[in-house]
Amino acid sequence: MDVRFLSLAELERAHFYRAVTLSMLVAIGILLLIRPGDASPASLALVGAGLGLLAWRFAVEWRRLGRCVPVVPDGEGLLIVGDAAHRRIALADIAAVTSRHSILTVRRYRSWSEHLAFVEIRLRSGARVHTLAESAVFEHPPARDSLAALRSAAAAARRRSA
Repeated sequence: MDVRFLSLAELERAHFYRAVTLSMLVAIGILLLIRPGDASPASLALVGAGLGLLAWRFAVEWRRLGRCVPVVPDGEGLLIVGDAAHRRIALADIAAVTSRHSILTVRRYRSWSEHLAFVEIRLRSGARVHTLAESAVFEHPPARDSLAALRSAAAAARRRSA
């Protein structure tokens, strides 16, 4: 199964860059408030609206990243490596896999080829596991190869167990 989820170290790096991005957004906001210069009110309103949209999207991604845990493919299941405990999920227990684009959540800056996608794995019990996977820039759905591999492995496991 060719699934490219982020490891624990890369997930921690994404948390670090989340803090760096927050500090940049706060610095831009402070500079906008302190030193507007000779800018007209209309241009300040436009820049403020753009910054507000970025802040809203950042808050959404902050929340999504806060729920993410490292997931490792392990033979006939997925190994969830959390702070509290490790857990193993059988592939046959996976009901659905979805993904969403990340715009501001990165694994490292200055790299257009290494984007991330938020992946949500829904289990038959109703529980949800959130993680990050590698994705291309304009790939639709995000992390297409990883999603296809995980979906096919889960379908094959369900067929074998039935």
